[in-house]
Amino acid sequence: MRIYNAILGIFFLLGATLAQAGVVIGGTRIIYPSDQAEVQVALKNKDDAKRYLVHSWVSNIDDSKAPFVITPPIYKLDENRQTLLHVVYTGDKTHLPQDRESLFMANIKSVSSMPEELRDKNTLQFAIKTKIKLFYRPSAFSDTAAKTAWQSLQFSRRNNQLTIKNPTPFYVTLGQLKVAQKEVKPLGKQDTPSALSMMIAPYGEQVFALPTAAHGSVMWTAINDFGAETEPRQQAL
Repeated sequence: MRIYNAILGIFFLLGATLAQAGVVIGGTRIIYPSDQAEVQVALKNKDDAKRYLVHSWVSNIDDSKAPFVITPPIYKLDENRQTLLHVVYTGDKTHLPQDRESLFMANIKSVSSMPEELRDKNTLQFAIKTKIKLFYRPSAFSDTAAKTAWQSLQFSRRNNQLTIKNPTPFYVTLGQLKVAQKEVKPLGKQDTPSALSMMIAPYGEQVFALPTAAHGSVMWTAINDFGAETEPRQQAL
């Protein structure tokens, strides 16, 4: 029990958190080393007045079923309580690429309990769903290589477009991207870029639209395995 509580404490002290109503997730991403039987995700109900029913599962990017199970798949999280979800890969590991990471999505949906005084009344309840990235990482890759992958990005400019190539086996998610101190967004994106549109796949590339009259060096940061932003790095175009 002491080990269990210690694990939860580390998650909530050091891990970045996502809040969905009263439920807090201990992290913004999940790293699943291929040599592990399972990985764990910490959940905490910070609400002192409501219980939550939590439904969790893993999907592919297109929301189709992925070869993972989360136990327990449905869990009643009482007021001010915490727990660990267990994520287990159930597929054939040889069916996944061994030369690069694979990306999935962990889905965590929570619905609060109905207050006693409202149970006989017409009320509208909302389910809050959060998606976080799950990276299945071949065990042959070192943590050091994963930590520094973002520094290897290659930038090239053509007219009003910026192409970023990722020569590494890791997914790289950009935090900030600027040219001449002007913010750069994915091509065709007019609103706030999503986390997926700011991500460059292993051995892949992403095209961004350069702001008008943006000339000079490119500056970028990335999001690391712990959900924190790296220090900025700069390179001449």
